[in-house]
Amino acid sequence: MALAVILDMDGLMLDTEPISLRAWRQVSRELGHELNDGICDRMIGLNLVASKELLIRHFGDSFPADELGRLATARYQEYLEAGGVPHKPGLVEFIRFLDERNIARAVATSTATELATYKLRRAGVLHHFEIVVGGDQVSRGKPEPDVFLMAASRLGHRPIDCVVLEDSEPGILAAVAAGMKPILIPDGREPSPATRRAAQVVESLFIARTVMEQMINEAT
Repeated sequence: MALAVILDMDGLMLDTEPISLRAWRQVSRELGHELNDGICDRMIGLNLVASKELLIRHFGDSFPADELGRLATARYQEYLEAGGVPHKPGLVEFIRFLDERNIARAVATSTATELATYKLRRAGVLHHFEIVVGGDQVSRGKPEPDVFLMAASRLGHRPIDCVVLEDSEPGILAAVAAGMKPILIPDGREPSPATRRAAQVVESLFIARTVMEQMINEAT
């Protein structure tokens, strides 16, 4: 089948964004800084390097971004070890649909590859994805298209034949820049008008499956 699917991970497949933000906020507070809702929202979808750059621009050059990133990542992994890695609703059914239709798929995430594969394994879904492209494999993170273009190349598919499922605005912008077909499933945040214009917006992976079926029918 010509169509391929590239999936984001955190907030799209795995319900891990609240766990990550809790780790960053708690460690930041311990270091004497408060991460408000606005700055946390802007961090979603960014890789570790971009997140630290954002914090330095917000707080100033003296902000301990490297220390915070290291400690927050360790705290986050502690939370995942203790509580597991929860799925987003409809994930199992969506993967079953991809398997039944024999649709090529890859994960393309801002998370570093080692941590991404760990989370996918802990969530019990890693074996469904032969290709995992992490944010550490590209020089530019989302909203630049590099991670999606690498995933498409490794799948052996043209970007125009790839559907991207995302939950964040940086991810949608990256998919558009890559020349792919973006589907947005918001993770508790109202998408901006620009994001709505750029992507088809659906409420869940259950509905995304229906959209994918329509795409397949139109392509055959």
